[in-house]
Amino acid sequence: MNRQPEIETYIEINGEKIRFQSLSEKKQWDISALLQDRMMERVGYHRGDS
Repeated sequence: MNRQPEIETYIEINGEKIRFQSLSEKKQWDISALLQDRMMERVGYHRGDS
C-alpha cells in the first residue's frame, strides 16, 4: 500500500520523445552536462577549460 511514486523523465531528441533512462550512461552524462552548462550560462557562469 505504501508504493513509492515512479518518475520517468523524457527528453526530445530530433523531434522524438525518448525515455532518458533508456539512453546509455554516457549519453545521459553528455546530455546532463549540456543542460547544466546551458542553465549555468543563463546566470553568468561558464565552464572553465581543464
